Amino acid sequence: MPLLTPEEACAELGIGEDTLRAMRKAGEIPYINVGQGKKRETPRYELDDLNAWKAKRKKVVKCPSLEGPTPRMASTPTTSNYRVVDFQARRAARQSEKRNK
Repeated sequence: MPLLTPEEACAELGIGEDTLRAMRKAGEIPYINVGQGKKRETPRYELDDLNAWKAKRKKVVKCPSLEGPTPRMASTPTTSNYRVVDFQARRAARQSEKRNK
């Protein structure tokens, strides 16, 4: 299986290179150093490792409505001093008042 470059790994994970580099340095994602230098590594990634990382990070949120009945909340009667206003009727009344003046 071919090793992926950082650019290819980023495309596979849908993240940026800075994020990949930070995760590599934090030890979150395994990599293989194909370079000879110790100061400047040449990292490569295996697809299986990237898929394992994705599987480890996968989260499933359960829908509360599917888990069973929810407890009923006590209903509180509302008291309001507001009433429904028919804006068209009010507009017609104002226009009528203006015509009568």
